[in-house]
Amino acid sequence: MLERIYFWKGKRGYISPLSATITICIAVFILGSGGFAWWYYGVKAPADKKHELQQLALRKKQSELASIAAFYKKSLTGAGIEQTVGVLGEIRRTTLAMSALGIAIKSENFICDMKSCAFGFKLQPGTILTLPIIDFFGRTYSASIPVSKAKDKSPRNDFEYARLTLPFTESTLLREWKSNKALTLHSCNNIISYVNSYNSLLGTAKKSKALREGIVAFTSYPASPVREAEKHVAGKLKTQGLMSANWEMQINEDNSFFYTRAPEIDAQIALYKQAYRDAFLIRKIEANDKGIKISGGVVCKS
Repeated sequence: MLERIYFWKGKRGYISPLSATITICIAVFILGSGGFAWWYYGVKAPADKKHELQQLALRKKQSELASIAAFYKKSLTGAGIEQTVGVLGEIRRTTLAMSALGIAIKSENFICDMKSCAFGFKLQPGTILTLPIIDFFGRTYSASIPVSKAKDKSPRNDFEYARLTLPFTESTLLREWKSNKALTLHSCNNIISYVNSYNSLLGTAKKSKALREGIVAFTSYPASPVREAEKHVAGKLKTQGLMSANWEMQINEDNSFFYTRAPEIDAQIALYKQAYRDAFLIRKIEANDKGIKISGGVVCKS
């Protein structure tokens, strides 16, 4: 009976080497498995989870920082009012110089995106085509003859000038932000109140809404898609609380509110007389059938 109970013992009361080896291996395996389980579930798994959470937090922070940087760069892109006044003056000087050459110009058009400008000229019927070299901000440019894409349609212009570079590449505000300087931003509420008052003054001068040129027309109001992101990185990044809006202005060639009969000069006056000049950024100046259309953005803080 005892032999059945102590089957693992030899008949003479000792353990065989094979049985001892097997027993030790089983014990080591059990202890090793238990130790591995303790290390994996007690040490490695929590550490991996913590590392994963840290990586997620880091990626989120990097994404928020990238979003903030992209919003600031986009909002601060453009030309300041003083820079734009200079561009308008150069546009007028260039077109007058063309007329001074005795070229019979029927119509002219231009577009500037604050990186470069382009001009186009249409001659009076019967005028001999000449291609003068023009000077724009101290650089000379040769004309090109456009080719119509449509077979039965003549080109809009008889000759053109493209990629006329501007003497600046970025606004003062964008340069200050890139240098990690504090931005001088006005209150959005103050700017909106001012614009509404300014537009009202222009509106009372002419009853017809169609003639209300020179007004600052908001196409979007001040907002910030990164406001929450800025709160998350506060203390780790110097945030400015920037908000941005878009606006446009039409300056008519005829019946101008400013009565100079020169849309470039009228546009200069309309821009320079703004009370918050440093808050306005111009991104596009374009000649149209009525005169000149100006569009850009406003930056402010809540």
